[in-house]
Amino acid sequence: MNPYFPNLFQPMKVKNTVFRNRIFAAPTSLKELTDHNHLDTKGIFYFKRKAQGGAASVALGEGVVHPTGCVDWSYKVKLYDPRSESGLYDLAGAVRQHGAVPSLELNHAGMHFHDDNRINYGPSDMVDEFDQGDGYGIRRHEIREMPREIIEEVTDAYGKAALRAKHCRFGQVIVHAGHGWLLSQFLSPVLNKRTDEFGGSLENRARITKMVLEKIRKYCGKNFPIEVRVSWKEGKTEGCQLKDTIEFCKMLESYGADMIQVSCGSLHFHDTTNLSHPSWFDTEEGINLQAAAEIKKHLNIPIGTVGAVSDPYLADQWIGEGKIDYVVMASALIADPDLPRKAMSGRADEIRPCIRCLSCHNGGYFNLPLHCSVNPAIGRDMEFAFPPISTEKKRVLIAGGGPGGMTAALTAAKRGHEVILCEKQDHLGGLLTLIETEPFKNRIGRYREYLERMIGKSSIDVRLNTEVTPKLIENIRPDKVIAAVGGKPVLLPIPGIEKAVPVLEYYKKKPALGNQVLVLGGGFAGVECAIGLAMEKKKVTVIEMGEEIASSPDAPAPGTGVMQLDALKSNAEKHQVQILLQTKCVEVTEEGAWCENPKGEKIFLKADAVITASGMRPDEETVNRLREASLDFIWIGDCQSPGLIRTAVREGFDAAMDI
Repeated sequence: MNPYFPNLFQPMKVKNTVFRNRIFAAPTSLKELTDHNHLDTKGIFYFKRKAQGGAASVALGEGVVHPTGCVDWSYKVKLYDPRSESGLYDLAGAVRQHGAVPSLELNHAGMHFHDDNRINYGPSDMVDEFDQGDGYGIRRHEIREMPREIIEEVTDAYGKAALRAKHCRFGQVIVHAGHGWLLSQFLSPVLNKRTDEFGGSLENRARITKMVLEKIRKYCGKNFPIEVRVSWKEGKTEGCQLKDTIEFCKMLESYGADMIQVSCGSLHFHDTTNLSHPSWFDTEEGINLQAAAEIKKHLNIPIGTVGAVSDPYLADQWIGEGKIDYVVMASALIADPDLPRKAMSGRADEIRPCIRCLSCHNGGYFNLPLHCSVNPAIGRDMEFAFPPISTEKKRVLIAGGGPGGMTAALTAAKRGHEVILCEKQDHLGGLLTLIETEPFKNRIGRYREYLERMIGKSSIDVRLNTEVTPKLIENIRPDKVIAAVGGKPVLLPIPGIEKAVPVLEYYKKKPALGNQVLVLGGGFAGVECAIGLAMEKKKVTVIEMGEEIASSPDAPAPGTGVMQLDALKSNAEKHQVQILLQTKCVEVTEEGAWCENPKGEKIFLKADAVITASGMRPDEETVNRLREASLDFIWIGDCQSPGLIRTAVREGFDAAMDI
């Protein structure tokens, strides 16, 4: 028995398969596929890395079972194509090599096929009702009711895909029956308007899922584990709710499902997106836990929960209390694939925490390679599988103790270099120490604390209250200088702007603002500041010159991601933040600000205080001074190009790996 987490590291046997612990790596997918949408070596190393880290099951997500089920806006492995077998076999072998059970998620997009040139099948005819954007693409095509003969063909394809998985040495499959894909479309009373044996009652709407499970059993035998992913509710009030899902899960058990993992939400109901893809606005741990625990009361097969699960202490407690049988982790194992092994060996304090920024989801779903704000190696696992060892120990001087500088210091020290980290403040953390003060950004604080703990365990020479100057460089004589000195706020050329409070000064000093606040700038920083103020019951208005919030081409990371933007908008609406688009501030006064509305009319907005969130610019002056004094110099993070945590962390990591 594990002395640190006795419940979390208890093996679990399902049919003839033994899972080494209760931590499952959630199904995820990658853009790194061949021209025919099959796995390549880079993608295989990503899944291999999770198995190395100690997860019990490692799943490839959303394999497409049938040609009618592809999604043109997101690349998925085509399980119906025999050419997929080589990559699948290699992936399964790479996962098994490290003691984990390889798993494959089976899926069909249904009405989300998004192809105008072919028939898009859903549970019912939908022509005019869905001629609108849904946040994931615009459906401008007809959706036709899937006929019985196609249902037979598709459900048979699920069985054949599972057989292909078994043939390629996968130890289980996951049937995706949630999140608004085909099986949950049929289950939905909102989307399914059929009057035949596949519509009407819950049993009829579940019939296609029953057929899928029967086909998998037919092709793969009675001892092949089948896991099913469900959404415990579709929308907050619309569609299937928990009572319906409990009955559905009881049916799944009777149909032959061996395990059920409980998620939430649907592509059709964005009011539950935060429960399937939680952001840092969702501070709770295990946001679908209570629903999973309620479902477990009615079933006799293992029940797991997915969604904002990252704390091994809580996971161990939930399992010990009998609420669930296992946990399914997605972003937590992207932030730190070694989470299971670290917890198992009593090193939970070394787990790199996920900050729930949603960068990983936007990489995985919207045409960027997988990336993570806190783990600069993820998605590049093959490149760093055997990190180069320094042939010569060098003295490295790092100017700036923000996330980029701390990451550079830790990486360089781990590679054997002598590292001196200087920070002109009396503490490390940089801007993290300011933005973590938002009530919904407590995970930023955990990440800063993690970096400081790891630096405390290292050989790094930390010098606080020490500004790196040309004179200091001359005295230390480093072989390499890494400047991570940050940026400077952009000052808007507006009369009276000196009366406003820069957003960073607000976070630093927290001055009294009164009850009515105006925020100039509708980027992420401005809107998140406004949400934080609104959570304090202040009346807040955001002024943005553009046509949309967080969309300026001059922003630090334009196109940051639809999921972050969705979380930003929904929380601004939730907390009643007023947003005025295409509105320009022309003067700040003691009583508020004069602005021009979209019609060019001058309006006055009364406010007790005005906050400016107009972005950052590189600190070119400091960079130029340090460059002139250095033999080998690189500058990273905001002092090069103001960006996000992930850009600073990755640049710090890469700079240190290049020494």
